[in-house]
Amino acid sequence: NKLSDNAEFSGMDDGEGYKAINIVTHENMRRGQFGKLYAMGGYDADTRTESRFKYNAGGNVNIFNGDSRLSVLALFNNVNQQNFSFEDILGVTGGTGGGPGGGRGAWQYMTRPQSGVARVNAIGLNYSDTWGKRDQVTFQGSYFFNGTNTTNRSSLVKWYEYPAIDTLSTSGFSETENYNHRLNARIEWKISENQNLMIRPNFSYQSNDPLSTTTGWQLGESGYSYTNTLSDASSGGYNARLSAVYRAKLGKTGRTITVDGSARYRDLTGTSRTASNTAPLSPVRPVFGPDGSVADLDDYLLMRYLYNDTPSHNYTLKGNITYTEPVSKFAQVSAQYRASYEYQERDKRSYITGDDFDPTGITPAPELSNSYRSGYMIHRAGPGFRYAKERNTLVANVYYQHSSLDGQVERANSEKISHGYDDITYFLMGQFNINRENSIRLFVRSYTQNPSITDLQSVYDVSDAQYISSGNPELNPSYSNNVMFHYINSNLEKGRTFMWMFSLQNTSDYITPDVAYNGSVQIDGTQYNYLQYSRPVNMDGYWSVRTHLSYGLPVSFIRSNFNVMGGVVYTRTPGRIDGRRNLTDNMGYDLRAVLGSNISENVDFTLAWNGTYNVARNSLAASGNNKYFNHTAEGNLKVVFGKGFTFTASAAYVQYKGITNDYDDSYLLCNASIGKKLFRNRRGEISIGVNDLFNQNTAFVRTTGSGWTQNARNSVIGRYYMVTFTYNLRRFGKNATTNLAEYGGMSENGSQRRMGPGGPPPGGFHGPHF
Repeated sequence: NKLSDNAEFSGMDDGEGYKAINIVTHENMRRGQFGKLYAMGGYDADTRTESRFKYNAGGNVNIFNGDSRLSVLALFNNVNQQNFSFEDILGVTGGTGGGPGGGRGAWQYMTRPQSGVARVNAIGLNYSDTWGKRDQVTFQGSYFFNGTNTTNRSSLVKWYEYPAIDTLSTSGFSETENYNHRLNARIEWKISENQNLMIRPNFSYQSNDPLSTTTGWQLGESGYSYTNTLSDASSGGYNARLSAVYRAKLGKTGRTITVDGSARYRDLTGTSRTASNTAPLSPVRPVFGPDGSVADLDDYLLMRYLYNDTPSHNYTLKGNITYTEPVSKFAQVSAQYRASYEYQERDKRSYITGDDFDPTGITPAPELSNSYRSGYMIHRAGPGFRYAKERNTLVANVYYQHSSLDGQVERANSEKISHGYDDITYFLMGQFNINRENSIRLFVRSYTQNPSITDLQSVYDVSDAQYISSGNPELNPSYSNNVMFHYINSNLEKGRTFMWMFSLQNTSDYITPDVAYNGSVQIDGTQYNYLQYSRPVNMDGYWSVRTHLSYGLPVSFIRSNFNVMGGVVYTRTPGRIDGRRNLTDNMGYDLRAVLGSNISENVDFTLAWNGTYNVARNSLAASGNNKYFNHTAEGNLKVVFGKGFTFTASAAYVQYKGITNDYDDSYLLCNASIGKKLFRNRRGEISIGVNDLFNQNTAFVRTTGSGWTQNARNSVIGRYYMVTFTYNLRRFGKNATTNLAEYGGMSENGSQRRMGPGGPPPGGFHGPHF
């Protein structure tokens, strides 16, 4: 019988042939279970903490049976670990491949972190297998659930370089419940030697229930205003998508046809209850008491209550056909046509109610309500060229693009929106391997970004009466040109890697806010006094330049890897403030150095430093540049002593230093634990430790924008004590390999030690312990 390509032979040779032959395929060798499980219980000594008992449990388990693989991820905690650790995700994805079950599919198991402290319950499942006598069908599927309850107490101080009249200071509280379900799959069918079909179905459902309050003062020469906003909302919706790609070789080498398409449908329902202050600016400065209270607060307060109902849905259809024809041994030409259609529909109804938010018997407010529908149709067609010889590749495409938008806005009077756009876009990609050690990658492309229907409709949004916005029917799509360049030099024999990255982007008709401060506007006979009013406009002059260098090498005398990275990032963003053009320039200089050990399983350490020096300037600001510096110095250490005793510690010093504005915010975060390896194979470990030893943890962020700078703080987890148990699962079949690299490129401890740019992943408490 014909043996599998994955078969291996072993036996004893007597000179005339095998007396005994053992045939063991890789499928039989890849049988076993491995992973990591952990559980932590802790105690917070701070009596002001809402939940003094701390817990963190989870891990990953992988079950292999030949080509069949089942992986499970789990995470349950109230210590603000909002996502799985990088090592856990690599344990499931294997660090390779794409889509569900692949390294680039790791996003399937991630959520966007929220400010504040979260209680998290998450689980992920991944299954893959191949079916058929010749592995004609490959299946990969995943399921992910994430449920969070996040609370946050925040404070914000915002001041304006232009107009230099106001300072905003607020404090807030928010509590958000969020639940997310995702189902993803990838099915690839090798129909024949010349035909292939790939199908990707995806489905997700999300519910979100945020509650937030914000209070504070805006003080300045233009007047004094009390900020008071309450928002209580709930929403839920689903997203379904199906895509397919069919490829076929048409006899002659290089002659192919590719047909692909996708369909996507989204449905969202949501309601919200908002209350905001509508009182105009007062010329009388408030008198604050010792506790920050104001005796005559009612003089600055006039509340307006809204109930909003906003169901919406949209769908997108896309199709693409590409034909390639060889013109020489190494070159192909192509013709491509793409079409897409996106439909949106939304019906927003707002009711001005009493403080009970009850809309019963109330007619929707016409100045606050609107419904619209819109359709975007885009056609793209053009030729292409591909050249590939040895390890060098060049791809070039040019497209003519026609976009049309048709929309209808329904209010007291109907508003028809219709636009047509014509553009030429291009794409160039080059991969040049100069020799074994040197390679260059080049990407040059252009693309457009069309304004949404909400950007185009001339409807005011006064959900928050102090911060009003509207659309602009005269908007045009933005057009961007982008260049990206990568040079890589790798000396494998010496373990050295050098990389240079450069990117440049320019955007014309950039969509940016036009902002006015401290004024009033008439909307259907009602006067609204706002602190800020904004609408989108087109402006030229957006630039972005990035360049980074990195160098990595082994440090043999301490058996470690050293990496250093540095770069410059510059952006120029146009905007408009009170009718005047403003250019916001941001220049950032960053440097990072990492020394990571590669000594043994018993000694692991990482030392790192990174810093960023920022310079922000607004062309309208008379105060000049706004300069500030932030940096972090950190170290992680884990040592296994005799008889299996362990010591683990990490420390990070973080500092934000204002140069133009005098401020200095810094803290030292230290974690430490001692432990003991358990069991004969030392796969278990129990440890006792403390998180944030000096109770200094804080969340401070400085950001800048068009004419303003702000400092913000959010809730964090402080000091607590914990006991942690960790177990590394390793169980393999009789003929199975015990090399975890055969199961997806993982090392014995479940991580991937790296050299070159980026360095090894930091050790210490980035995993389950803290």
